[in-house]
Amino acid sequence: MRLRHLVLALGGVLLAACSSGGAQAADCERLPGVRPGLCPIPVEERVEAPVDQLEVVGEDRALGLDEFAGRVVVLNFWASWCGPCRVEQPDLNEAFEQLPEDEVAFLGVNIEDAEPNALAHIREFDIPYPSLFDPANDYASRFTGVGPRSIPSTLFIDADGRVAVRVFGVIGTRETTSLAAAIADEASDG
Repeated sequence: MRLRHLVLALGGVLLAACSSGGAQAADCERLPGVRPGLCPIPVEERVEAPVDQLEVVGEDRALGLDEFAGRVVVLNFWASWCGPCRVEQPDLNEAFEQLPEDEVAFLGVNIEDAEPNALAHIREFDIPYPSLFDPANDYASRFTGVGPRSIPSTLFIDADGRVAVRVFGVIGTRETTSLAAAIADEASDG
């Protein structure tokens, strides 16, 4: 209930964001004054996010969500062939720069893509955070509603490793920073 009130308080910020709303948005509870595709999850209904270790695009190492324990994680699902993913990337980079790294981490998940194309995308947009490589969509499919037909999708993982908010469609800088800060505040209030 607290998250619902928090999201409603962000209404002005959220209405400024653009989104197609997509079919996956229909799975979300529609909140008055909040854009389609924004799905806050009440604390008591949150489930743990999968912490599988996946290879990092362009690197010789694996990484998983468990390495960000205690921080909010902005988990963005994308592909180099996805036009809306290209539109939102500069805003995600800007949000990354604005949020404190000791409270909020960013992690991309590249799905259904070829690694050379993913690497070219990362270089083109100078993405400042790592992206996991999920070419068969195995990892992404473990998250409700996430897949090649619903990207870009951004999930906000709370400090306890649970999915707190799902956002289907393009997300802007202000929306990203507001949601991440609100979820980080939950941990300090709790």
